[in-house]
Amino acid sequence: MEAKQDKDLKKLQRIERTQTFFLSYIKKIGKWFLYTLPLVLVGITALALLAYINLLDLTFVGLLLKTVFYIVAIIYGLNSIILLIGAQKSDKLFKFKLKYERKKGRPIESLDGFRMLSHNVHHVINLIRSTAFLCLISTTLYIIMIAFNILEIGYAAIGFTLFGLGLVLMVRSLNLKIGDINGLQDFYKPQIHQIFLDNLFSDVLSNHLDPVTYLKWDEYKKGLSKILNPAFVKRIKSLEKKEIPVNFAVEKILYLYYLMFHDVITEDRLISELKEVVDLKSDTFDVEKGLIIENKWYFSREDFNKLFKYINEFNPGFFNIIDRLQLELYDNIEKLSEDKIYLDSSAQELVYKNRDLNVMVFLFNNSEKEKEYRIKVVAPGFEPNNVSLDIKVEGRGKFQIPDHEIPLTSSEDNDIVGVLSEMLENGDSIWITLEPKLVGEQTIQIFLEDSKGNIIEGKTRIVKVATNVKYYFKRLTSLGSILGGLTTPIARILFPL
Repeated sequence: MEAKQDKDLKKLQRIERTQTFFLSYIKKIGKWFLYTLPLVLVGITALALLAYINLLDLTFVGLLLKTVFYIVAIIYGLNSIILLIGAQKSDKLFKFKLKYERKKGRPIESLDGFRMLSHNVHHVINLIRSTAFLCLISTTLYIIMIAFNILEIGYAAIGFTLFGLGLVLMVRSLNLKIGDINGLQDFYKPQIHQIFLDNLFSDVLSNHLDPVTYLKWDEYKKGLSKILNPAFVKRIKSLEKKEIPVNFAVEKILYLYYLMFHDVITEDRLISELKEVVDLKSDTFDVEKGLIIENKWYFSREDFNKLFKYINEFNPGFFNIIDRLQLELYDNIEKLSEDKIYLDSSAQELVYKNRDLNVMVFLFNNSEKEKEYRIKVVAPGFEPNNVSLDIKVEGRGKFQIPDHEIPLTSSEDNDIVGVLSEMLENGDSIWITLEPKLVGEQTIQIFLEDSKGNIIEGKTRIVKVATNVKYYFKRLTSLGSILGGLTTPIARILFPL
């Protein structure tokens, strides 16, 4: 069984390398040919049809123009073939990846959001295939037009070219990096997520992972649990007997990489802090490369940087909560240590009407035992416009916020990195998604109530809802190119010169 699995893994990695090669060409070179060469071919052909230039002329200038046209058409055709192969390889890799994981007992298809992801991926692959076929037909027509001196074919060639260009503009993205961490993020939106979050940083990050990467995240946490620093495990178990040490470790690791993302701490400080959590001498973990999973490095520092940017695109309010908590620990730690409950909330200040508004609420119960609270969100102009959630916020246990100033990082004593990561793990969060219904400035009110309905704290936020002009412009441009492709040959038939 293991031999068969190793054989499948090698085959999977071989397909990944091939697909990566073609995808790299398409992204760096091929897509620009798809945008520019059609305009060159259509422009020259249109000028010839309007008798401004003569492609059939046998003079030096005519032969030179014909040669240039041939070269552009051939490059256009070869580029289309590579595009078609790239689409085929991407489709093969995606299907084999699903098959491989299912054989391991991990059916990706069962994960939330997979159907949406699969639909979007196959939609783009089919668009790329269709575009490649149209480009090949156009190339064939252009060559026949020149080789056999049949200028009339140019009308059909222009039609197919414009139609293909229109399909290219409809492609959501060419980033079909199936083997990379969140390599399919352009085809997946984190619209399906947990409402109640126990480990804020870890849960938010995992809810932004595409379903293919989500399986790797589970393996990442499992791998980390095997190389945790024994002293770290002992300390966590002494404070939180019922908690799993790797959850605290992940919160701290993510926060450290987040600080590195903003160049807040140095490389040496990062290594020093990570030593407290994991065994850096392990062959399976590297500060830069991440963790080895199935003979490949995953969740590197670069991967986390990419994920932080992706989360910030959809849910920037999450990082505001992290940053404000860090600020409170730095400036007001004495007051924070005395507060019975710490509440913070955040949401995008600007959201497009066709996008979701993510409202994040973080609660830290500064008592040993759990307490019951109610969160109310009143949001006229959004759907739903009124949300009420009862929540049991776990107690801090034996963990205590220091009542004196502490540094951001320290190798000897308490520091903000350690305290903040433990607050994130001990605290509870709510993630609510609202759909904008009205354009303009909208008001959102967030209330914290006790179990009897008494308001403990409240906050009002202003959100500007705008129309995504860029989205509609791209759709109209694509539609215009397709219509142009359809009407060119029809116009020639109806209105012959």
